[in-house]
Order: sequence, then structure tokens, then C-alpha cells
Amino acid sequence: KEHRTQPTIYHSVPYYSTQKESSIYLSIIDDCVSYGINHSQNLNMKICSVVSLVLLNLSSSQSFSMLSMSSSSTGSDLTGKVVAQRFVYRLSPTKSSVYTPYTIEERQYFSVGEDRSLEPFGDKCYIIRGPENDDTDVEPPPESLKKNGQPRVYSRIGPSLYKIKNIAEEDEGDNLGSSVWDSSHAMALYCMANPDIIKGKGLEVGTGVGVGGILSCIGAGIVSGATEISPSSGYQSIEDIANSPVDDGESLPGTEKKFAPVPTLLAKVVLTDSSESLLNKCFSNINQSSFPSSKVEIRQFDWNQRVPNEMKGQYDFIIGCDCAYYFPLVNPLARTVAYTLQTSPYDKVDNQQRVGGQFLHIGPEHRENIQDLRRKLRKGYRMNMKTQDLVMERVDLVPLFLDSMQDEDDQLKSEVEGENAGFVEYQNIETTKFTSLVGFHHEDYDGFNGEYFFPADTGREQDFGSDGTELDYGYDTSTY
Repeated sequence: KEHRTQPTIYHSVPYYSTQKESSIYLSIIDDCVSYGINHSQNLNMKICSVVSLVLLNLSSSQSFSMLSMSSSSTGSDLTGKVVAQRFVYRLSPTKSSVYTPYTIEERQYFSVGEDRSLEPFGDKCYIIRGPENDDTDVEPPPESLKKNGQPRVYSRIGPSLYKIKNIAEEDEGDNLGSSVWDSSHAMALYCMANPDIIKGKGLEVGTGVGVGGILSCIGAGIVSGATEISPSSGYQSIEDIANSPVDDGESLPGTEKKFAPVPTLLAKVVLTDSSESLLNKCFSNINQSSFPSSKVEIRQFDWNQRVPNEMKGQYDFIIGCDCAYYFPLVNPLARTVAYTLQTSPYDKVDNQQRVGGQFLHIGPEHRENIQDLRRKLRKGYRMNMKTQDLVMERVDLVPLFLDSMQDEDDQLKSEVEGENAGFVEYQNIETTKFTSLVGFHHEDYDGFNGEYFFPADTGREQDFGSDGTELDYGYDTSTY
């Protein structure tokens, strides 16, 4: 059958044209729970055990109890319930060269109709979670078996620190970045592991709907603790974040609106994309996140055009995720980065190079064009580049049932502070490898001599090695 982008109810096992598809379906049914189909940046689709209810002659109460131990009700009437599909993204503590104990939870909501069909209920939600409780005296729930005889497995999650509701995406968009890719989650986790990169004036290239940049800035602020300033500033302190989820963007009469806890050292971040429709979604997501308006700007910008003079050498950090998607994007992206990033001059007082602007790019390991981008920045623009391997785990938690959305804040608190102490049942863990590129300028680039200094512009790129150093041919190649 044609793959669908929305969960679909079946009252019998659906037909698949290949044995592989059938086996994938059967492997994730998990106690005769149904499936949903979700977009993936790698395979363009992935089947995941989510929220449709394939009852297969089971009563709804049986299916309900098997779906989630944290369900708020066990009655047989599911009409009107809200079902949350839940994924937790985290960096592997043992396999990844970069690590942070903070995690990101993604939720998508569905309502159960009278015919037990599932309809999308609102837009996607993101929750930034803190480190899990290190209380080793607390044991996971007692061992029990699922209907298929397999043991239930649990993962521990940390407290909810910040929540962003109603993330907008393009449903039918053909543009790259019309939905949130896993690279956005990986970039945000990287910035939470290295929050010092988010400071000064920043630029995000290929922002899409803006989620990667938004989560990266807010996550860096939470982890660094640099937002813990006086309440009169309008920013939430870390204590406020831990004690209550973010407001919906509307302040009660007589109260002061709280903004997202971005780093105090962040002057402004400029989110750019060539697509006007994507920037409209980005604007909506900025508002939903309560991002302080004085610290963000949205701008339409096409890499294939020459860099405007007002953007040259202006940015202390540049971030982007999976921007080297096609090979033709590599050269204009590298040129844009080289001409907009601040210099890193040699400090004659300290006798060492002072690293100024930094460029961060995150993409899946299998994307060969990432290495093309690295080579172009090193050979063509003589930038210092470092790569690291990231291993991100996506933990597919069991679906969560709520009587109403008003119950969610209580659920977020009780899940961590209740008797299970943050232990949540999960169905699967999917591991994805990413490559991070971090770069800064050569010490001899002064911000004005690019047309004479960059080999890509002088036509001498072949005279430089993959490490950016000039090759020694025994004669002066600049005269030939």
C-alpha cells in the first residue's frame, strides 16, 4: 500500500507487498498495538510503534493497559482521550565523543474519535529535560511481561525544564527544511554539550522552520545557567524553569511575561532561509517558544547570491544542520560561511591565535557531502576544521494517554517525582551517527583580504592540501 504520513486505524493486519515490510510491521506491533508512519531524513519514511489502535479482537481496555503504564485512565471508552506519541533524543554516554546529560523529548498528539480513529490534535511539542536523578537507591518498576511474552524495559528521564508548544511545519512542502530533521535534535544536543559556542551575534544558515536554532539557543542557555539573572530582566531563572513549564506565550493580567532562557551572552541570532514560506513557519515557532524578540531576527537569504556587505565578517558563530544535502550546495555554503564569519587573528601579546568566530555544522555520518564541505573550507578558504563523531539515541517511549491536555503539566511532574522516579517504559531505541564540523578562520585572514587570500577566489585551490596548508613545489606557484 502507499505509505501514509498520518497514523491509520486497521482492524486487521495490513497487507504489505514485501516480506521485509511485513516483518517490520510485525516486529513493532508490540502487544498488538498499531503503527504510524513518520518521515525520516534518511529513508524518507520509517515505521514506528506509536498510537493507532489495532485491536485485533482485543478489548479496548486490554489494548489500553498494554500501551502505557502511565495512562491516566483504564476505562474501556477511549473516545475523547488524547494520545501522545513520545520520542526522547539523547547523546550516547558510551559511544558519542560529545555528551550531555540533558535530553530533548518530542511529542505529537492525537485525539481518539468515536470510531477509534486517530486525528492529529494540535502541533508538535518539544520538552527540554534535565539530567536524570542520580539516586541509585531507586529501583526500576518490578519485572513484568508483555502480552507477547517479552519483558518490559525502562529508561530513566530527567525533569521537564522547558516546553515549547505547537511547533509549525509545512505539511506538503517540497523545500528542504519543511519539517524537523534528526540533525536539528543532534545540533541542539551538541550546543547543550558546548554552550559556549552560543554567544555574541549568530547566524543560522538553512534554518527551515527554525526548530534547530531555537532549541540550540534555549538549550545552551539552560545548560550554562547564564540566564540566572534578576527577575526584572524578563528572563526565567533556572529555578523557575525547573519548577514550572513555560507559559503559553500569554501572560495573565498584572503579571510579567517570561521569555525563553537564552544565554545572556547571546546578542542576537539571525535565522535565514531562501524560502519565504518556511520563514513564515519559523516566525510562528519563534513566537511559540517565547524567544525574546530583541535577540532574534528572521531574514530571507540565498547562498547562491553574493554575500551582502552588511553581513561580511559580522557573526561570532554560524550554525547549520544537514546543509550539505546536495553537492551543488557545498560551494556556495562554504563561501557564505567564509565571508560572514568573524576573523581569528594572531594575538601578538599572547603569542597565539585568538579564536573569534566559529562555524558549527551537524549532519548524518552517511552524508558524503559533509566531507566535501570540510575539504572546501580547508583548501578553498584555509579554515581550521575539526570533526567529531556524535551518536544520538532516539528512545521510543510507550504512548501516553491523557484525559485532556490540562493533565499534561501534572503528568510531567509526577512522572519524575512519583513512585517510578523517572523510569518510563520504552519500546525501542534507534541509534544514528552524526558528524560535527567546527571551524574558524586562518590567522592571516583579516576580514578584508578574502579575494586575495582565499584560494577558491584566487584560482589556486589546487596548490593547497587537505589540511589547508600550501603545498611546496619547490618554486613560487603564484606566478604561474
